[in-house]
Amino acid sequence: MGVLLEVKNISVGTRRNGEFIGILENVSFKLNKGETVGIVGESGCGKSMTALTIMGLLSKNIFVESGTVNYEDKELTKLPTTELNRLRGKEISMIFQEPMTSLNPSFTIGNQLAEVYKHHGNFSAKEIRQKSLEILSKVKISDPEDKLKAYPHQLSGGMRQRVMIAMALACSPKIMIADEPTTALDVTVQAQILDLINELQAGFNTSVLFITHDLGVVAETCHRMIVMYAGQIIEEGTVAEIFDHPSHPYTSGLMLSAPRLGSAIKRLKTIKGVVPDIDNMPTGCRFAPRCPYATDICFEKAPFLEKMSETRGVRCWHKL
Repeated sequence: MGVLLEVKNISVGTRRNGEFIGILENVSFKLNKGETVGIVGESGCGKSMTALTIMGLLSKNIFVESGTVNYEDKELTKLPTTELNRLRGKEISMIFQEPMTSLNPSFTIGNQLAEVYKHHGNFSAKEIRQKSLEILSKVKISDPEDKLKAYPHQLSGGMRQRVMIAMALACSPKIMIADEPTTALDVTVQAQILDLINELQAGFNTSVLFITHDLGVVAETCHRMIVMYAGQIIEEGTVAEIFDHPSHPYTSGLMLSAPRLGSAIKRLKTIKGVVPDIDNMPTGCRFAPRCPYATDICFEKAPFLEKMSETRGVRCWHKL
């Protein structure tokens, strides 16, 4: 498996009153061909910001201060918008969190799918219709002919999410970024969507970057996982390595706070406090104010991401 995408020392932030305010700090990871990598963490930890940085979809007041995003032989943060637009949707695609806000309510599903093919190919109207029907069938949408004529509000949440997956896969991209694609769905539909993504990932040999706060989703879909906290990667490794032995207190806390099937009913453990605000990051380790193992060094000196093996890395003074 060769490296398809490499994010290297990316720092992203904004500027207020002439001062740089960091959002992501020195984020580095690789995505190999045909691999699924999960990025996990609480809301506000930098997961979605990482995805938007890769896609070149940052707000005007947020910018890449340093680092690179290399896709094959291209450095994405330096590409002009016209070149990025050629890549987005064709070679790198993204499924967003809430399909109701991502799909245009004024246009039919057929119109919106057609836009993807018009933008990235030179197809006739007949070919576009045929391709649209085929991709809707691949994502297991029943009666694709009828669904092409439907508007987003006429479909269920699960169906809308399948349409979003169809749009993301329409041009057989090499990389698909899935940002919390099952958050708004009930458990049964969530399982169907995860099975569908696994099946399509294998069929298209697409590399997937799966962004979620749900550890069960990671266990079900991913080969490797990255744990983020307050804009930093704090632990990384294969799914088996981290689930068997989480080495960072934050990762351990996430594991303990998840309900377990078949265990006795009891109060779930929680991680005290909240993710710090970007305007008020703690000195030293960013997790120290919430960490039960924190000592003086944790509040005084920031730990580095220590590589423990080729796949494993942990940012902590007191590894578990």
